Amino acid sequence: MKNAENKENLLTIGELSKLTGVTVFNLRMWEKRYGAPKSQRLPSGHRRYPLAEVPRLRAIVKALDSGYRASKVVCGTMEELQKLLGVQLPVSSREASPAGDETLFPGQVKVEQWIEAVLRFDENTLTQGFFEEWGKSGPVDFVLNFAVPFVYQVGKGWETGELTVSQEHFASERLEHFLSSMWRRMNERKEGPVVLLTTLPGDPHRLGIQMCAAVTAVTEAKVIYLGPDTPPDDILSAVKKSQADVLCISVSPTMDPVEVEGHLLTINENLKKKVDLVVGGDGAPEGIPGAIRFNNFSEYLDWLSVRKPSLKKR
Repeated sequence: MKNAENKENLLTIGELSKLTGVTVFNLRMWEKRYGAPKSQRLPSGHRRYPLAEVPRLRAIVKALDSGYRASKVVCGTMEELQKLLGVQLPVSSREASPAGDETLFPGQVKVEQWIEAVLRFDENTLTQGFFEEWGKSGPVDFVLNFAVPFVYQVGKGWETGELTVSQEHFASERLEHFLSSMWRRMNERKEGPVVLLTTLPGDPHRLGIQMCAAVTAVTEAKVIYLGPDTPPDDILSAVKKSQADVLCISVSPTMDPVEVEGHLLTINENLKKKVDLVVGGDGAPEGIPGAIRFNNFSEYLDWLSVRKPSLKKR
């Protein structure tokens, strides 16, 4: 009877992840690096985690969201975390939190496997995983449910110190190379409306426009990819020479908002009226006259498919 009660108070790593909002990847890395949360071995060899860890891990999530680094809080006791945050945190380890489920996303298990491949610099496993999921889900779902969460998890891992700079670079380069090769295949011999993709001067980030290119390529549009860090005069020249119908600019959050706004206003003032200016990314500003801003690729694809009949999905 006692053994049954003990097992009832133990959780799998997946269950612990759902109840706390901490990814399986982070739980494993924290245990390996910091020795917490501590797991127990069952006679079968499987790992289980105490149910009592749930409130402590929720407190750690709050601390991380407040700006504390993982190395400072992962091993903290409830009392220490309460003092750190200056709040009284719930102590009931059986409290079910719907918010925990909201942190999940459709491709979570697969994305966590990819993160583990990144930790090992395992290029073959990572690339094979990309190909398999692209084949199963298709370009749009791959971007929305796998590529975007993967990029987010990689960035979060770097911020919390769970991934090194070299691992972050490895992951980004692999995904960028994969996306480029896939959308370019779909883009061959197209003669539809032209969508030109780039970033502003001083913005070297490619993944946003690579993902945008993959989503655009499922329509009848022809993608013209300028790459990142392009001066406004060169962008305008490329729009004119390519006879682009749509100009898409991705803006990363590292960019200076004042400079971004200035560049976008200059570009929009000199665009022909028939050319649509589309902006997106975490650094894209609101309220640029004449510009269309999208919060995600799903909205962008809907606009391409519905508001622009000539760019309907194939």
